[in-house]
Amino acid sequence: MHRRSLLARVGLATVGLATSGRAPFAARAAGPLRVLASFSILGDLTRQVGGDAVSVDSLVGANGDVHVYEPRPRDLRTLMAASVLVRNGLGLEGWMDRLTGAADFKGKVVVAADKVAARTMKQDSGAIATDPHAWQDPRNAILYVQAITAGLAAADPANAALYRNSAERYSARIADTDAWIEATLAPIPVERRRIITTHDAFGY
Repeated sequence: MHRRSLLARVGLATVGLATSGRAPFAARAAGPLRVLASFSILGDLTRQVGGDAVSVDSLVGANGDVHVYEPRPRDLRTLMAASVLVRNGLGLEGWMDRLTGAADFKGKVVVAADKVAARTMKQDSGAIATDPHAWQDPRNAILYVQAITAGLAAADPANAALYRNSAERYSARIADTDAWIEATLAPIPVERRRIITTHDAFGY
């Protein structure tokens, strides 16, 4: 009876540790760095930087709408198990502060758009607001990669060189894409460049 009581206490202590904000750091040595991204594009960027050294989950999938997303109980558990949270910033994830507050998240928070010079956009109401869709500019995407790399390196110093090397290669690919876009548009006179789009979020 005494042994069963002791095991129960150990079990409760283990559950408490696993659900605390400090647990991910204690468990990190056992496997890849666990990262949670707010939506799939940030998840993709993180995988490009982290490779096999990271395990990445995304709250909002490829077909989801990050603006109106409503976190679920399992999202809370996923966040509590992560060592790093990657979010866009610029007001994109209006629900994120509630989620991190409920989880009492103690891990590393990466704001991918932290260094971006944001543009503005006109809302349906006519009000002017910050446009948070900055990743659509390849040059901003490189800034995202830099922020993610710094966050992963801070959370997992043992693999910092790996993250930086991967980020350098990936940023070069993004820069090549940016150059291709510029070269493709160059023959079109600036005054004749008109774009029809379904959403004003494509301003970048």
